[in-house]
Amino acid sequence: MQALVREGILRGIRGPRGGYQLARKPQHVSAGEILRASGAVEEPARDPTSDLMAKVVLPALSAAESEFEQALGRISLDDLAESANANETAKKRA
Repeated sequence: MQALVREGILRGIRGPRGGYQLARKPQHVSAGEILRASGAVEEPARDPTSDLMAKVVLPALSAAESEFEQALGRISLDDLAESANANETAKKRA
C-alpha cells in the first residue's frame, strides 16, 4: 500500500478511523500505474544467451511489452470498477 501512496495513487489517512483512499479520481488512475507501483510488473533478466535471443526474441518481446503497457495505460480504475459491476450483474441474472 505504501508503494501506491509513494506513487500518488493512494493517500494515507491517519487516526483510529484511518486507512487509505484514492488520491486521484478513478478515471485518472490506470491499471498500468497500479501494476508498476505494486511491483507486480518486473523487468525480466535480459542476458541474451544466443544471437537468436538477442536479435529476434528480445526485440519482439520489447515491442510486445510496449504495446501491453500502452493498453494498460488506457484502462482506468473507473473502467475496472464498471467491468466488475457489469460482471456481477450478469452473474445475478444467470
